[in-house]
Amino acid sequence: MTDKTEFSLDIAVNPAAGFKPLPDQVAFDLCKAYPVPDGNLLLHNTRNGKRTMVMPEVYASLLSSSQFQTLDQHVAAIIERNPGMQGQQADIRNVLQGMLDSGMMVSAKIVCDRLKTKAASTTEEKQTDAPVAAIITWERPEALERLLNSVITNCDTKKLHCLYVIDDSRNAENISQNQALVKKLAAAVDTPLRYFGQDEQQWLLDGLAKRLPQHESSIRFLAEQAKWRDHWTSGLARNLALLLSCGHRLVMMDDDTICDVYDPPQPKPNITFSDEPREADFFENEQDWASQHKAINPDPINRHMQCLGLPFSEALAVLGQQHLKPTGFSKATALQISELQSDSPVLMTECGSLGCPGTSSNTWLPNMAPASLRQMLASAKKTTLSLTRRKVWSGRNQPHFSPRPNMSPATGLDNHQMLPPYLPIGRGEDHLFGYLLDFIFPTAVTLDYPWAIPHSPLPERQWRNRDLNFTPAESFPMFFIEKVLEYKSSCLSDSPSARLSALSAWFNDMAAAPDSTLSDMYRDNRLRSDSEQLQQLSALLSMAESAPVDWQNYLRNGITQLNADLEKTSREDFPLRGSPAGMEGAELIAFWKDVWTGFAAALNAWPEIRQAAAEIIGAEPSP
Repeated sequence: MTDKTEFSLDIAVNPAAGFKPLPDQVAFDLCKAYPVPDGNLLLHNTRNGKRTMVMPEVYASLLSSSQFQTLDQHVAAIIERNPGMQGQQADIRNVLQGMLDSGMMVSAKIVCDRLKTKAASTTEEKQTDAPVAAIITWERPEALERLLNSVITNCDTKKLHCLYVIDDSRNAENISQNQALVKKLAAAVDTPLRYFGQDEQQWLLDGLAKRLPQHESSIRFLAEQAKWRDHWTSGLARNLALLLSCGHRLVMMDDDTICDVYDPPQPKPNITFSDEPREADFFENEQDWASQHKAINPDPINRHMQCLGLPFSEALAVLGQQHLKPTGFSKATALQISELQSDSPVLMTECGSLGCPGTSSNTWLPNMAPASLRQMLASAKKTTLSLTRRKVWSGRNQPHFSPRPNMSPATGLDNHQMLPPYLPIGRGEDHLFGYLLDFIFPTAVTLDYPWAIPHSPLPERQWRNRDLNFTPAESFPMFFIEKVLEYKSSCLSDSPSARLSALSAWFNDMAAAPDSTLSDMYRDNRLRSDSEQLQQLSALLSMAESAPVDWQNYLRNGITQLNADLEKTSREDFPLRGSPAGMEGAELIAFWKDVWTGFAAALNAWPEIRQAAAEIIGAEPSP
């Protein structure tokens, strides 16, 4: 074996044509490889039917070229991974160009042209109907009052079908204050402002159970507070918002947000598509972002309506087709692009946040967008602020489409479509909902708008020493959220209703798994998470010689904690704990098996529950 690796291809490449770098981005397309007798591989592009022959080492390099980049960037990346190819840049370019010419790679320029072709639309009604707004509140009358006053000040409420305050509080005094507050402010809102507390929720659930007695257990599983009184039930309140808004577009807000719009720190016009994380910036106080305030149309509900429910091509027309360029796909993969069509519906819209980042710990910083990380580390002050203050802008500098939603202080949902229900209990319900939505509507997209609203919990939160804990939370069984994405590619059903049924079967399958299998899956997920984070933090530390000392100590602290957790998780006596607190081992597994069984039944019943809810809400208002 020689030190120099040969990179060649036994197909005809026209040397007279030379290599001309393309101005757009390209990626290795969705191809299958089949061995042939001479030792080469037959590549078959499953999207366009084209075929070609390649050597195995060429195929290996192509597999690592699935993200959109220029040919120059692909060449540099191949050489970085294979130092023995140094000096073969021209040969590698010719091979990649041959792959592009033969249809094995896809061009972002062609993708752009395809996506700008207007899709057949049935969205006229969606763009003219009055949306529903829903505020989810929990034990925070002071925050609710602040949010409602901001709605009255900044929002054109006469354009709303209805504004609901969905109260998930359990404290009698807070419930009384919330009711009184809604009654006091109702006259200042130019649409029905309705309090939806325990009595109103029971009225809806009883009405649903009367219409659908065969699904009563599923109805109460999804939305009855009494069933889940000892649990965190943000998902339950969100299910009520979905049931109250069937047939409408919906904007859902948490009570610790403020309806007021701010521009990003460095706005850009170009439209992007990927599942990359948001940008971030750090501030000392609210006055530091006052200059970003949007004086014209500071109404986030109205702004969500801009593209919510439109096909992708029509959303592009609203945002400006000229702003979608090949570079906008530079963080996307060929697989993600394969699901993106001109008629891909914008089923959800999100926005950025200003203030508290919404995380329970301050260990998310290494996962922010690389450009934001570099900007933070270039300033000792910014680095200190990131580690000590909850004054963060997190969002997008430009309109950004992604395959699935994540989390937003104000979220738009096109509830004309059969959106899935939320899991009623536990944290991370937004994250799971995004995976379920992506599963049911694999070609749908989420639009993250390039503006933000304040997220300011009361009382104000500060980072504490315990918030710098990289040790994964005891969170059995949260590993199952990622498993939904793994199952997506193996589900062959096409229609949303069929895919919803497939999801139901999958949850039943999880509930039927042996305890030992679930325990092993959880342990494997935690070990893999520890390992990946350790690699990430170690790589960042190796490049942090000139970074602020606080940042270096932050990374070292994380590495120490993760090493300790690796050892702990590897032991035979590793304790299986999670939510609800106080349960562990077999008792905890049994609890979640029951939850998955209940959720599976609810998924099957969901289309009928949605229909019945629309009939009840349309026929008579809540008491």
